[in-house]
Amino acid sequence: MSCSDRRLFLLGALALGGSLGGTLGGCGFRPLYGGGSGSGPGRLFRSVRVERESGELGFRLHESLVERLRPVAGAPAFALTTRTELQRSGLAIEDDDQVTRYNIRLITTYTLRRVGAVPSAAPLATGKVRSIAAYNATPSQYATLVSERQVLKRAATEVADKIVQRLAVAYDPAWGA
Repeated sequence: MSCSDRRLFLLGALALGGSLGGTLGGCGFRPLYGGGSGSGPGRLFRSVRVERESGELGFRLHESLVERLRPVAGAPAFALTTRTELQRSGLAIEDDDQVTRYNIRLITTYTLRRVGAVPSAAPLATGKVRSIAAYNATPSQYATLVSERQVLKRAATEVADKIVQRLAVAYDPAWGA
């Protein structure tokens, strides 16, 4: 089947309202978040406890991760921990040495482990993700603070998206979510 034939097939399946998971399952495609059977990374996500880092940035990252993973109440099977480093650097400096634009760089290391596993046990998934954002510094300290908070929120959301994507890709059914 050529590439254009595959596109037509996919468009036809969508137009007919067919289930892509069932229609394309024989081709090696599998739904990223699991199908109706409650399998795959979607099942994993529902059973993850997200540990919270301290501070406002930790709160923002925790909220973004919980929003994406949507864990259910009860005893979680897995724990996701994060450690985030915030780097701030002046990007645009005026002749009078006033910084007018800042770069914010978040570097987050994440680890997914089984709850109750011995500390020496290898993690199920681990990695590092980065996000870079910028904001303008204005003569108004309030406006600058608001801009910085918005940028931190946006960067934390981007980091959460990257972590969830990497967990979905790393998922192994042998984890027994």
